[in-house]
Amino acid sequence: MSLRTIIQKKFQNLFIAVILNETECVISCKVVKNGAIKKVFSKTFDDLEPSETLDKEIENYLKALQEEYPFVYIAFLLNTLGQGAFEGIESEDFKKHHVGIHDVLSITMKNQWSVYASLIEIQWAKNLFTNTGLDLLYSPFILLNDCVKSHKQKNKPTCYLLNYQNFFVLAIFEAEAFHVGTFFNIPKEDSLHDSLHMMDRWENEMKEEGISELSQLDIIELSNTSSDETNPEQTDDVMDTKDLNLELYGRDILVYQYLKDFLETYYLNPDYHSEFVEEIVIFDGYEISTELLHQIEGDLMMDVEVHQVDVGSNLCDLAIKEVFQ
Repeated sequence: MSLRTIIQKKFQNLFIAVILNETECVISCKVVKNGAIKKVFSKTFDDLEPSETLDKEIENYLKALQEEYPFVYIAFLLNTLGQGAFEGIESEDFKKHHVGIHDVLSITMKNQWSVYASLIEIQWAKNLFTNTGLDLLYSPFILLNDCVKSHKQKNKPTCYLLNYQNFFVLAIFEAEAFHVGTFFNIPKEDSLHDSLHMMDRWENEMKEEGISELSQLDIIELSNTSSDETNPEQTDDVMDTKDLNLELYGRDILVYQYLKDFLETYYLNPDYHSEFVEEIVIFDGYEISTELLHQIEGDLMMDVEVHQVDVGSNLCDLAIKEVFQ
């Protein structure tokens, strides 16, 4: 730790976590002094319009905080498309997973696996904070990894799910070793119907390409495909629902089907360490339903462990550790 950081710790340091959804922005804040959290507060901005820059009200709020505290760090959670994670750290591993090494920014985790994000997405995030500055940018995979480390690790392949309002992350770890992972956006409620009607086509893509090769950009293109191009016989019942509890609907069906496809691809793809996964640990930062948990236990024959998490608070903690440790 540098002398500057040691001195800085004696003053109030404000850490701001910004999580932007389609029409909502959640800001979580922690004030740290002498290694202790002195104050915690948050603010939510609703009814936002899509924009390439921050809403003026949010921007003014951040600027006011920057004026109030001597040291301020803004951290942003990149919950957009064009990111992922895979086992391996060499250039050959990027090629294997069809990730252009010159098109992304990547970091190495435990000298064993890689987390990456598109340079386009990173620049978009920086542009959002042009007038306030952006200090720290985090992938949901980093957040999930931090959750995994904070709980008792399993010495067998275990599925982990980080659930939030407009996205969720799936990954399989064995102790600290990462095997495979994927990131999904959750569409708005009024878009869920169309998303469910495209599920079969997504499932076929996953089985043909493999989990890490199915980019969210492909999913967006499929979602925007005209219904005229879809086989009329398929549109009536494109998703195999024979195993689905009738109480599941909307978001639950989407999460369940993605999880099921994720596990099936893991088992069938020879590139993965396809031992049977007996347990799923869910870090729930939104609202996971009892019906969905029962469906996972009954149909997928998995033990389910659920931990409630505050994603904004956890993001603040990550930023604090990065700055002071």
